[in-house]
Amino acid sequence: MSTQTSIEDQWTAYKSKFKKSYSDSEEPRRFEIFKEKVEIIEAHNKRYEAGEVTYKKEVNQFADLTPEELKKFTSGLRK
Repeated sequence: MSTQTSIEDQWTAYKSKFKKSYSDSEEPRRFEIFKEKVEIIEAHNKRYEAGEVTYKKEVNQFADLTPEELKKFTSGLRK
């Protein structure tokens, strides 16, 4: 997902691609988390383009999770 696409369009594409749906009360929270993750990814990828890091990042199915939620999710996978 590129910076040329609005964050709202990226959000819509993300929900469609990963089959995400939220309650009306949960959606704004998840959207804010997603926006933060996209900003982090875009900043990292600028560093990649400048040759400062050796890999690119991209949005994945976990882009709507907080670090704490992601840790719980991935910890459960190791059992």
